[in-house]
Amino acid sequence: MVNSLADACCALKNAERARKKEVIISPASKEIQQILRIFQRHAYIGEFERYDDGRQGKFKVALQGKINECSGLIRLNYKTNQFDLLERRLLPAPGLGLIIMTTNQGIMTMKEAEDNQIGGHALCYIY
Repeated sequence: MVNSLADACCALKNAERARKKEVIISPASKEIQQILRIFQRHAYIGEFERYDDGRQGKFKVALQGKINECSGLIRLNYKTNQFDLLERRLLPAPGLGLIIMTTNQGIMTMKEAEDNQIGGHALCYIY
């Protein structure tokens, strides 16, 4: 089974460690596009664009040198009362980094899901 989100996170992390200016993420999907928008909104990455390669499409992402760790997760369901435990387990310090979740109201950060009092599946994290 292929986890394209985990592959995209691994590509971002490896390109950052190699101090590259940009990275190509393939295949492109709406899920990855929404997650890249969240990363961009929180200033972990710069601009990104989708282009068609005649197959499934690719993203060209400009890097800013702010990613220390980025990883895709097994999609486990978490309730709002389990968010603190999840944050302590995945992030190095409280409030440092993002955990991206998919909920019944769309893809959002764990903080937004907590504000809306909705649980969901954890997709990935970045710090």
